[in-house]
Amino acid sequence: MKMELSVANCFWLILPLLAWNIILGPRVRDTRITSDAHSPKWLLMAENAARILVFGLPLLMPLPRGADWRAILTKAGLMVYMLGTLVYFATWLPLLSAPASAWSNSTPGLLAVRLTPYLSFLGIAILGYSWVYGVIAAVFILLHTWHRIQNL
Repeated sequence: MKMELSVANCFWLILPLLAWNIILGPRVRDTRITSDAHSPKWLLMAENAARILVFGLPLLMPLPRGADWRAILTKAGLMVYMLGTLVYFATWLPLLSAPASAWSNSTPGLLAVRLTPYLSFLGIAILGYSWVYGVIAAVFILLHTWHRIQNL
């Protein structure tokens, strides 16, 4: 993994996820999703530390350049990222539009918004040629999901 700060970095791929969360996050009112009441302090701190890494490291991960965009691995990473981002966005829609539905009240429905971002992060790891980022993102998703399970 080559770490360098440049304008053409993987952080641009984080922005749609951040914007989605900032804009729509406050509309989710279900305490099973928003509460931290049942989570130990160490878990919240570990989750936040992992979150900082997952959202900050892409600043140091250059995007592929020129002919690299034609490489199979780059195309696969872009497809995983795009599919993952669409799936992640789709998991929010029932929670926002039909919070009383069976899906929105099921364990898979409540955990989907915690698990599916990994596909986007995996796409970023592939595009940034960083298996380390993929592992850190997996740890974040594990902590993020564990935090949520405590409130179900």
